[in-house]
Amino acid sequence: MTDFFSALELELHAAAGRRPRRMVTVGQALGAVAAAALLATAVLLVVAVSGGGDTAHVTGATNPDPIGTHIPRDKTLYGNGALVVANGTAPVNGPWQIEVSRTNGERDTHGEVMWHRGYCLWLNMLDPPDRNLRGRSGFCGAPLSLGFRKTPGFSRAQSVARSKPRPREILVWGRVPDRAAKVVIRAPGRRDIVVVPKDGPRSFPGRFYGIPVKPPRPGARINWLDASGHPGSRGIRLMPPIAG
Repeated sequence: MTDFFSALELELHAAAGRRPRRMVTVGQALGAVAAAALLATAVLLVVAVSGGGDTAHVTGATNPDPIGTHIPRDKTLYGNGALVVANGTAPVNGPWQIEVSRTNGERDTHGEVMWHRGYCLWLNMLDPPDRNLRGRSGFCGAPLSLGFRKTPGFSRAQSVARSKPRPREILVWGRVPDRAAKVVIRAPGRRDIVVVPKDGPRSFPGRFYGIPVKPPRPGARINWLDASGHPGSRGIRLMPPIAG
């Protein structure tokens, strides 16, 4: 049993009583490249890393690691290793996986706290069309739910692998609470994009989603719905280049 899983077992013991799951088939940050999140206790991070070795994962090649895979510290950027909580393949951006890691917090060059001890959620694009933009992006924050203050337990991030002449596809991804039945993106005059979030591993709470979106969709917002179709939160506005 690794130190990473031992820590998860201790801190996530309360998650053992979560609802039954359906079968699914499918370290620290580098330095302080960060910007304050618009809605959150979390801090958004962009880590652009060139070179294949920096995006190593367990299974190799370009296939995502299975959900629940523990990536040891010597094969990842994170000091405590990482846990794969979701994966998939986008039409343009290719295979991807979402990873969670532990963080001891971070301070800026002036000694001010950027985020406290907690967790980071990362998107790892394994084989994007523009390999110069290969790398990880994500956010870190103290709450175990990895959600934002105004949308508890629910988060949204956007990642793109191709930027010239304009992005052909943006991957919108994040976490929703266990009770979320659907994730929906709505924009005026456009058909809704609806997906079913997928369960992460038993050792980490929440459900996770990755939605390929072709921009632009002016005025677009994302939210989750419960089993009765009721909105689960106030929703989150999507950022440019999707929202325009």
